[in-house]
Amino acid sequence: MSITLRDRIGAATGAAFVVLIMVGNQMASGGSAESAHPTGEQVLKDVALQASSATYLPGFILECLGFAAFIGFLGYLATVLRRVPGRGPVGIAAGAAIVSGAVMVAVKLGSVAPLGALAIDHGHLSPPLAQVLNDLGGVAFVISWMPCAIFVAAAAAGLYRAALVGRPTAYSGLVLGVAGLALSIAGVYDPLDANPLAFLLGLLWLLAVSVRLAVKPGAVASTGSTGDGTAEPRVAVSA
Repeated sequence: MSITLRDRIGAATGAAFVVLIMVGNQMASGGSAESAHPTGEQVLKDVALQASSATYLPGFILECLGFAAFIGFLGYLATVLRRVPGRGPVGIAAGAAIVSGAVMVAVKLGSVAPLGALAIDHGHLSPPLAQVLNDLGGVAFVISWMPCAIFVAAAAAGLYRAALVGRPTAYSGLVLGVAGLALSIAGVYDPLDANPLAFLLGLLWLLAVSVRLAVKPGAVASTGSTGDGTAEPRVAVSA
């Protein structure tokens, strides 16, 4: 398999992540209460409804596949950014992107634990305990916005330094990352008033960048020499 084809597939996993989790979430949460802080009685009612829903399990599976795709995208980033010359600044940004992306996945998957317990034991849970378990999952989701914001900013910086995205794309990613970090801190402080706008726009940014890199991937075009005679790859820039 050529480097270009592998890069296209790897880049496409970012878009797959966004699409799968958005579609999966809509399917899994269909019919649930729209309240930002539902009562324990409403939580138990929603869980019972989901247990009998024909779309809940397919939606849950799609979300899991989405995070598996994101892990693939992190691997793509680690590989493609490792090829470029002058890796100092690129390496720092790439490392930050990989670490923050992995933390985001860990936090998000960890947030499933209280919801899983709620799904298993909803038949004999009291409403207050059901509300606590549901709130644990919700707060963990808000916490995941923080590493997601760092990921967007670091990925934007790394891809720009690697000449794989242009300045507008990089700057928009940096702005979304900073805004997402601020909103995530505010959201953790007051989860009931948490604003997911920067998080959602960050997902759209990732979708756009992933599609662009899948359609027009950068490729190692030639080899240059460093001062000590060591050959370094050169990256062909796609606009």
